[in-house]
Amino acid sequence: MRGTARTATTICAAFLVLSLAAPVANAARVGGTGRCLNRHGAVARSTGHRTRDEVRTTGADKLTGWLSRHPNAETQLAASTTVTIPVVFHVIRTDTTVAGGNVPNPWITNQISVLNASYSGGTGGADTGFQFSLQSITRTTNASWFKLTAGKEKKMKTALKVGGPETLNIYSADLGKSLLGWSYFAQDAAKDGVLDGVVIHFDTLPGGPWGAHYSGGDTTTHEVGHWMNLYHTFQGGCTASGDLIDDTPAEAKPAYKCPTKRDTCSAPGSDPVTNFMDYTYDSCMFKFTPDQAVRMQEAWAAYRAP
Repeated sequence: MRGTARTATTICAAFLVLSLAAPVANAARVGGTGRCLNRHGAVARSTGHRTRDEVRTTGADKLTGWLSRHPNAETQLAASTTVTIPVVFHVIRTDTTVAGGNVPNPWITNQISVLNASYSGGTGGADTGFQFSLQSITRTTNASWFKLTAGKEKKMKTALKVGGPETLNIYSADLGKSLLGWSYFAQDAAKDGVLDGVVIHFDTLPGGPWGAHYSGGDTTTHEVGHWMNLYHTFQGGCTASGDLIDDTPAEAKPAYKCPTKRDTCSAPGSDPVTNFMDYTYDSCMFKFTPDQAVRMQEAWAAYRAP
């Protein structure tokens, strides 16, 4: 952990890179500390860039307390096999055209391939020990839900959500011209109930019109990271413990586009602009770190494992 815990700060958004590599079976576990952080507050909005996401979480981070009560958790995780997460994909559309949100099945299956490559280390990062299996696709024609807002979300999810905390429900809809997605944290799954899941703009799927910048499929990669209890790499700026991940150097603010040699904090290490939990283009982001993998493993054991 970097320094002492910071005061609570605001939470914003991000996402990343396209790769259709085959899933890796029985992925090895990785080392790291996977510590956590207290955060609450409003969602920050970017200016001059697409807003990646909104992180829906309130109150203190709960994973540290869970780990203190389960001191053998990391040893047990290291001995376990790869976890395959069932995925139910909900297409919300206003009509049967692609422009109306009726995304083709290949966009969805390619999205699962992107997740599997990203989370297996197939794009160049750490193998997180997680894979994803598409269980079903639902298609709902509802013009009001298609223009999705927080006010409509609970009614939609009450009608559509499948399974419990262990099932990843992804909803694609039109979130406006700038917002690309939002997610709920693993630690809040029991409290959030039907709301738990990931929402993405339908145009961010692989094959969408925003190309390498925003249609590489890594809006979903990023949002699933939040669903697994990861914060942004720039969480809390330069001071103290940041995202409470030891191997993501401190970062003062989100990175956009594809910056090079960016170093916004005096602490060691350049900004982690290629990390899936920053804000750069999909074509520029390609990895999770070993410590991020451990935090996801711990959050799974604490809040999502059936």
